[in-house]
Amino acid sequence: MRTVRVASVAVDRTAFHFDKPYDYLVPFDLTATAKEGSRVLVPFGKGNSKRQGIILSFTQQPEVEKIKPIVSVLDNEPLLSDEMLSLARFLKEQTFCTYYDALKPLLPAGINMKIIVTYRAKDEIDDETDETLNTDEKQILYYLRKSRGTVERGRLLEIMGYRPDSEILEQMAKRGLIIKNDEAVRNMKDATVKMARLCMDETEAECRIDKLSDKQQSVLRLLLEVGTASVKEICYFTGLTAGVIKTLEKKGYVELFENEVYRKPYTEVDTPVLKDIVLSTQQQTAFDGLYQQYQAKQPSAALLFGVTGSGKTQVFLKLIDEVVKSGRGVIVMVPEIALTPQTLSIFQNRYGNLISLFHSAMSLGQRMDEWKRIKNGQSKIAIGTRSAVFAPFSDIGLIIMDEEQEHTYKSESTPRFHARDVARFRVNYHKSLLVLASATPSVETYTNADIGRYSLYQLTERYGISVLPEVITVDMKNEQDS
Repeated sequence: MRTVRVASVAVDRTAFHFDKPYDYLVPFDLTATAKEGSRVLVPFGKGNSKRQGIILSFTQQPEVEKIKPIVSVLDNEPLLSDEMLSLARFLKEQTFCTYYDALKPLLPAGINMKIIVTYRAKDEIDDETDETLNTDEKQILYYLRKSRGTVERGRLLEIMGYRPDSEILEQMAKRGLIIKNDEAVRNMKDATVKMARLCMDETEAECRIDKLSDKQQSVLRLLLEVGTASVKEICYFTGLTAGVIKTLEKKGYVELFENEVYRKPYTEVDTPVLKDIVLSTQQQTAFDGLYQQYQAKQPSAALLFGVTGSGKTQVFLKLIDEVVKSGRGVIVMVPEIALTPQTLSIFQNRYGNLISLFHSAMSLGQRMDEWKRIKNGQSKIAIGTRSAVFAPFSDIGLIIMDEEQEHTYKSESTPRFHARDVARFRVNYHKSLLVLASATPSVETYTNADIGRYSLYQLTERYGISVLPEVITVDMKNEQDS
């Protein structure tokens, strides 16, 4: 019996009581693009309405007619790695959510697709069929024929004066009068800038430049000098309009193309300064112990228990220096957005463009582009709140949770995960180091350090000349009596 390739897919918008990976046939023309971790469009339910899904795995199965095929693959490259798919299974088991809900926080914000239902008129409908149409159906059919293309469902119902929950379009589609299409559209588009470059070699351009007008020559000379430039830059430096560049494109001198740019939520630092860090005796002891754990290349965790102002950040920075030198990624989490600018300033002045930022106050486009920079290897340090724990590094060396006792590390929406549990999963996968830091650690973390499950490093003195404030315990009961 002939076997076929079948994908196990986590489908969006499934209720918990019927949630499971669903099997879909991989059509031959999608074999090359359908990969584990890629999003797909699949038919679901009796009505075969189109839904998003993510491929979890593949199997070879005997050919069966009842297996529905995948409609399309939505990504050129997989969004999720093997580690992220394993992490989703972990979240599914630990937080009792659906498969797709477990995958959602792993996807970059803003990259989600929405399914748009559109309709178009059938090319030919015979006279006999036309006679069976009522007045409303004839009006809809006339409008669609006049539109000569597809019309979005909501817009069509509004124009024809129907309520959003009207089923007249679905009924007409079932009778074969109109054709229904489900299209996947991305919520957030990539940011691009239009670029120009010569589409001939320099010698040929030099020979042919005299045949051009003065304005066109100035554009060509600029491109001969710099090679590639944005249309906006060319217009600025030559004082010309984009129409001149368009004319050169038509004549075959210049090629125009779109180049993706990243939307950054902060101002870049041109020259980061890697200052030497001088540690105190206690800080050096803590650093030496943590660095030794990191070099062991085995999954491990440590509690850095230091009083306020003891210089935990200096220990972090010294440790991050070594991890980044080895080419591995670093995740630094803070409990609140309010702390992010302060942390960002410290790290940005030291590491420049090697950092990426993640928190909910950023726009969807900014968060998506920061995710891409890490995915493409352009960033080595992810800084942010709880969501930073999902940064898509292919090789993580160190995860730091500052003020690890804070309740904000626990998600209050599905899936209800704790960032510390996700961090432990990731350091186990990458054989790396998790550092939990606090002046007032949680009972759970301190107990794990006390019984030896975590390593414990203590900083009991303030860094430098700072001293701890004097603390006086006052019995307010006696104060009230007096």
